[in-house]
Amino acid sequence: MEETRRSIPLDSVREATATLLSREFSPSTGHATAVLAGCAFAPSLLTFWFINGLLDFSTALAIGAVGSTSGLVVRLVAYLLLVPTFLLLRIGYYLVHPKHRRAVLAGTCPNATLFSLDWFSVGILATGLPLAFQRLGPWIGANTVYVVGLFVLPRVLGQRTSLAVKLGSLAVGTIVFLYASYGAPVAAAFGLPAPAAVLGPVATLTLSDATTVLLLRVTNSVFFGPVVVAVAALSMNRILTRPELTSIPLFRHTLPSRDPARIVLGSAALGTLFYLGVVAAFGGQVVLVP
Repeated sequence: MEETRRSIPLDSVREATATLLSREFSPSTGHATAVLAGCAFAPSLLTFWFINGLLDFSTALAIGAVGSTSGLVVRLVAYLLLVPTFLLLRIGYYLVHPKHRRAVLAGTCPNATLFSLDWFSVGILATGLPLAFQRLGPWIGANTVYVVGLFVLPRVLGQRTSLAVKLGSLAVGTIVFLYASYGAPVAAAFGLPAPAAVLGPVATLTLSDATTVLLLRVTNSVFFGPVVVAVAALSMNRILTRPELTSIPLFRHTLPSRDPARIVLGSAALGTLFYLGVVAAFGGQVVLVP
């Protein structure tokens, strides 16, 4: 009898521990599951962070959106701090909101999306876009090809040839941009026609240094930068999720999903403020109004 009495507490503790662990790591409930499933952390965010970072920074370097080594370093540091900051903002929102706080403390993650990491990260590199737009001609040339080939010609030619036209416009537009931007050294080395001789203003049209500096001050100002970046992000989201683009096989997998306007605008604006805060922490100039 004494052995039975002694074993009962041990069995109870073992059973209670097993029950607790099963609840904590169940697919839908449990504090540990709530944390790991996205309330405070999600492994999928690290995958997004790594892949998106490679794509974003390689693209930014290719189009000239990073003007100096110091600017690149600050943006890299901001990107390293991106996921922790994003998660702190999200868990902070959950804990401040009464309904979501009760859910988190009960061991469930609220099914509410307030921020998007995809659009939160936009502010880190979008603030440098005026540097890329200084060579305005290649942008105008490439986007003209995209608009005509993706949105205009398919309506005229019909569905039978629309896919080939879309794929061709993506290829031609990219070639136009690269040739107009970087074709001069290649043309000189191989004796090919210079981009200016072939494309004319598409290769030569540029913004003045004064205009570029003004645009940089706008996108990097505390009062105007978040608004400009947020509107640009919403425009990108609406354009890149149009059926003309999402109907292209394979290419559609590289496109973002269409998010509600409040999520895109709020995430992009907060991401821009976060980046400007990192710049200020590194001793950079803080511009309130351009």
